[in-house]
Amino acid sequence: MTTMPDTDTDIDTAHCPGVLFEAELRPNRSSTPAALHRIGLILSAVLVPAGLIFVYVGAWPVFGFLGLEIVALYALLHYNHRRTAMVERIALTDTDMIVERIDPWGRRRSWSFRRHWLQVNVAHPDSSKSMLELRSHGETLTIGAFLTPSEHLAVAADLRRALRAVCAPLTPEPA
Repeated sequence: MTTMPDTDTDIDTAHCPGVLFEAELRPNRSSTPAALHRIGLILSAVLVPAGLIFVYVGAWPVFGFLGLEIVALYALLHYNHRRTAMVERIALTDTDMIVERIDPWGRRRSWSFRRHWLQVNVAHPDSSKSMLELRSHGETLTIGAFLTPSEHLAVAADLRRALRAVCAPLTPEPA
């Protein structure tokens, strides 16, 4: 989905004359960190008593394996949640379109395209392998890989609309 970036996390556009359009793309998250903690507590509340029953009947190694299952499941849920922390920011200025990608581990990469030559394409729009591409001068950048095909089309329409609005010539007002 496209959302406007927070004021404290905007793309560094200090070197840009003026930002005319901004969008932020994020994967949909199915849970919050608090929900993950609750799931861990619920699993512990269910599996620890079950493990104690096994200890009582003499099958004490089962208790350790149940503990390992709790830890492994919690770690995998946390890892999955962390992987959805990706952000892609798009800023359209007077001269360029700047794309900044921040991966789940905080690494940043930026690309800049001259807006006059930029093409916004959606490859395979009707399939699950849909891709939103920015092309200019033989370079291609795929953005929003985590979006659904319908979201690819919506973001592409927003970007095209912004490019057309910026590229539209200004007509002088009558005197």
